[in-house]
Amino acid sequence: MKVRRWLNLALGLIVLVSLVACGNSPSKAKETAASAKELATKKRVKKATIEAYVPKGKNTDYLQKAMELYNQKYHTKLKLTPVDVAPAIPMVQKVTPKLVANEKMPDLIFLQDSNAGSLFDKFEDRFYSAEDFGFVKKYGKNFYSAKMNMLENIASSKKIYGFPNDWGNAAMFYNEAAFKEADVDMIHIKTWDELIEAGKKLKEKTGKKLLFMRDTGELDLVKYLTDQQGISLFDKGGNLNLLDPAVEKSYKIIQKLQKEDLVSYGNSKDYSIIGQDCGIMLAGGWLASYQAVDHPADEGKWRIRAIPVVDSVNNFAPMSGGSSYYVPKNSDHALAALQFITFALTDKDALDVYMELSGLPANMAAYTSIIAQKEFSYYGKQKILLTLNEISQNSIEGYVFPYSADLDNYIEAASYDIKNKGVPIKEALKKQAEDFSSKYGVKVNK
Repeated sequence: MKVRRWLNLALGLIVLVSLVACGNSPSKAKETAASAKELATKKRVKKATIEAYVPKGKNTDYLQKAMELYNQKYHTKLKLTPVDVAPAIPMVQKVTPKLVANEKMPDLIFLQDSNAGSLFDKFEDRFYSAEDFGFVKKYGKNFYSAKMNMLENIASSKKIYGFPNDWGNAAMFYNEAAFKEADVDMIHIKTWDELIEAGKKLKEKTGKKLLFMRDTGELDLVKYLTDQQGISLFDKGGNLNLLDPAVEKSYKIIQKLQKEDLVSYGNSKDYSIIGQDCGIMLAGGWLASYQAVDHPADEGKWRIRAIPVVDSVNNFAPMSGGSSYYVPKNSDHALAALQFITFALTDKDALDVYMELSGLPANMAAYTSIIAQKEFSYYGKQKILLTLNEISQNSIEGYVFPYSADLDNYIEAASYDIKNKGVPIKEALKKQAEDFSSKYGVKVNK
């Protein structure tokens, strides 16, 4: 019996490996390209129910409202069946078994760009290409170049599969009322050195700390500061930049903040709660859709602007997330999904709907709309959509690979060793770079 069980297990593993191997088949990649081009010439689907894996909330609401507009414009009868799935790791965990077993897929999935590489490393041939469907040629120029660059580098073939939804760059949310109490005009704060001085005054006059950091080891600020200097943690070839001087410089700024006792520490899930009582929060524009709801008593006190520069040579907006839609091949209504999502991401009325829901389209054409001029009372009647669009146009161009997301764990470990064990910055980074390189076989740039 034991022998039989081991034989069954071995056969199962062989089948699994065969299925995954098929995902890298060059012949199937050609079929995908041809079929996507063929679908682009077919007539509009008049009636279908599109199953979409998309998180509950503004993104589901957006698709529902966009579908109403779509049906009105094209006299179709499409329906949406949303399945609530978070767009990062939970989405990867949800669809990977289906892809391995070649099971029926949803017609549309919503996936964070930073996690898409782990799927496309093995299953590129299981999705329709936005590039082959003609979306990129017709509309690509309207989207942030950094967003399109990201999508271009997710699949090993360098072909664009994602239909670009949103693009996030870190901005500085700051409590203007608190800084005014400390006699600081944040408009005049241009550099991180000046921000640290402003933070010292803030703490002295109001008792507030400047910002939040993870007690398990800082991660986000390391990446933001490095991005600001024009250095992505991976280069275009997938090599690691963790030992670049820009990373060390980022840690030196963090040490200044810690030395001046300007930091409130806590668990990453509580950062917005803790951050609300600090002077600033660094986050993507998506934070605006939650802040007013979660902390209504602070209406009128907060503002949004670009993060102060590290130096005067480089001044890039750091990446802070972004998601795209993908259309699997093995689904019931792929053509209807391709046609619908093209409309949703390019029609001005549909884009207005997304911005009304506090979404931040990656389509720059959206920001020419009257809706983009909307004043937000929570931010002192600031036109934050225009502000965030301006920040995003200055975005650094970064890259994602199947192993990108795991680097966060190594950065956190280096941060913890530097702060809590007194390990020198270079030594801590060298150890984590070597460990990461050993695990993934990635070259480390020096």
